[in-house]
Amino acid sequence: MAIFPFSETIERIKFSLLLTALGIKLELQSLSSKEFRKELSDSQFTLVIRSEKDSVAHTYYVKNGFVLAIPGACRKPDTELVWDNAETGLRAMLSKNELDIYSAIGSGKLKIKGNFANALTFMSIAK
Repeated sequence: MAIFPFSETIERIKFSLLLTALGIKLELQSLSSKEFRKELSDSQFTLVIRSEKDSVAHTYYVKNGFVLAIPGACRKPDTELVWDNAETGLRAMLSKNELDIYSAIGSGKLKIKGNFANALTFMSIAK
């Protein structure tokens, strides 16, 4: 339990803002960069990033080189990246050390459900 009762709420808000910013970044890249669209030209999937404990989620639709991001989780994503809580997701996603994501997978703090290749593709474009 957190020292301050509102600290978990703040972490949820920060995680949600991070997922929103990521969506905006990817949408703008898909609109402005031919190279980005070319990298994703053969990809078509739906990916949800969410926290299991804190019920924060965003859905990312990837199709024909474009990305559309919306708050909330879609019903049947192809792939889900499920963080154990918002704070863990926030820290790992903001880390400059790429190995932190893989450490989270190994420790069970990040679960990948569905198509693992989609998760790898998404992680490569979300850097």
